[in-house]
Amino acid sequence: MPRLHRLVAVPLLLLLCWLRCSLGFVEHRCTFDERMRSAGALPVTRELPRKGQGAWEAYTAGASSWEPIRIKAFTEDMKSGLRYCTAAGDLRPDFEGGIAVCRGEHVLTPEKKALLVAQLLPESIQLHANRLLVRPMGLFFVQRFTVGACAFFTVPEEHHTVGVVGADFVLYVAAGPTMGANVAWGAPCSVTEEGRPVVGALNFGPQHISTKRGLARAAAHEIAHTLGFSAYLFAERSMVTALRNVRGKAAVVAVSSKRTLAATRRHFNCAAAPGMELEDEGGEGTAQSHWERRNAKDELMAGVAGVGYYTALTMAAFEDTGFYRANWGMEEPMAWGNSTGCEFLQEACVQDGSTRYPDMFCTGVSTHFRCTSDHLALGVCSLTAFQQALAPPYRYFGNPAVGAPQHELTDRCPVIAPVAGGGCTTLLNTVPGSRVGSNSRCVDGSSLHVHAVEVGAVCVEVSCEGPRTLRVRHAGDERWHLCPEGGTLRPGPPFTAGHIVCPKYARVCATVAGGSVAVVGEGDAAQRVQSSAADDAHRDNVFRREAFPQRRSVVQRAEGDASGVAGAPTLPWLLLLSLLCAVR
Repeated sequence: MPRLHRLVAVPLLLLLCWLRCSLGFVEHRCTFDERMRSAGALPVTRELPRKGQGAWEAYTAGASSWEPIRIKAFTEDMKSGLRYCTAAGDLRPDFEGGIAVCRGEHVLTPEKKALLVAQLLPESIQLHANRLLVRPMGLFFVQRFTVGACAFFTVPEEHHTVGVVGADFVLYVAAGPTMGANVAWGAPCSVTEEGRPVVGALNFGPQHISTKRGLARAAAHEIAHTLGFSAYLFAERSMVTALRNVRGKAAVVAVSSKRTLAATRRHFNCAAAPGMELEDEGGEGTAQSHWERRNAKDELMAGVAGVGYYTALTMAAFEDTGFYRANWGMEEPMAWGNSTGCEFLQEACVQDGSTRYPDMFCTGVSTHFRCTSDHLALGVCSLTAFQQALAPPYRYFGNPAVGAPQHELTDRCPVIAPVAGGGCTTLLNTVPGSRVGSNSRCVDGSSLHVHAVEVGAVCVEVSCEGPRTLRVRHAGDERWHLCPEGGTLRPGPPFTAGHIVCPKYARVCATVAGGSVAVVGEGDAAQRVQSSAADDAHRDNVFRREAFPQRRSVVQRAEGDASGVAGAPTLPWLLLLSLLCAVR
């Protein structure tokens, strides 16, 4: 390496360390299962017969027709200042039966309230309305809840006395303080006589309400739980199977019902797949009622926030309950795990320190950036060195104490994790050479240098044009450049060497907003263009919060401390990063 490169590499290492050491956002972590364990059996809400009908006629009248689900949200708990934080120091309900002391970040300002009610809720609801069909409900009365989630939410009095009409599901929404990693949480409150959830509750933490991309997907994830995406319902409907010795793990649970099984085999291109695995990490709050994140990291129903694609996997699971039919053609493609074959599901992600899936898993620390799997951020490998050896199924390296932090929910498989200040769609991006904006995405570089420093990947603005035509605009250049899949671009200043590698169209265009949005698959899959304005809106709110979790470089990390993401098989780089962080 020339002397100049050696000198400028140190500032880059400082930048990498700062990005990983800096405090970013707390990832949305779903705790649905924890609430369901304490809820008990859900009460039954009965539909009233229409005039001249008996109870059986009321049910059979709509049995042959399936219509898009009508979800109505009611925000009574945001109409009284006694039900949400108006100032720091207020004592307000947390909607879980307790009283919270409000901090400044918990204050629900008029602007935040308007954003939640007029934008985030409608967009998250539309995600489901576009994809799920139900047998329409007639008039029904909501019972007075004394236990469960809805006991702490305000239900309009007329829902008890006059009843609800024109809805197939009602959602009571609050904005009480949430703590830790919860952007929002939701829970079902009652079911129909057949067992379909018909009433639910949703609490959205005021500190998380903003115009940042992805919050609608976080809300949609929680609404999916209120609609029945739950290990409890899956078991009740005989949809699950216990599997033994999966990748060395003694037992896992998988959804093996007809449509989910077919969708799983199709997505992974594995005819022998026994079903879609459910999460077994994350403790009582996350395990079971989510897809296994190691296998479906970017899916809407993964247990930790990602881009949140509403794929055929989730649509099939809803349809297999018998309460829903899927609006096929509206499923979103997901590159993670796609067409990887049975080996991806059956074998370790990393074997003897190397991986067959470099687009998903990583095996070492680099001095430059890589793209996260959703291409929404710059990232680095989440490889970590712990003080104790990991459990035998998770020992992928020669050193048994090396792997990913448990909070990643990837079976300790290292992945490219976003860094603070590295989001491509946020103006908070501080990385030299990146062009940020709502339609910017991460692309890889080939020996790409900014001011003589190799950066690896950068953010560029993308324009998705049919059929499968991609143009990009990079830092330092206002012109649009054609960027065919697999091709390269030689950028000018501030770049001093190397090339931008043109990504696969489907990887960066599935989430780009503006006009009609192409839902594109990889390979020979046909394009499906959806012109619905509502669907266009939700695609502009992919499930990712554009700040990043705290990342700290460490030489060793105690097993109980899952907040650190770093480590490396090459000790000199690890020591240097650790020293830089230590003196920061």
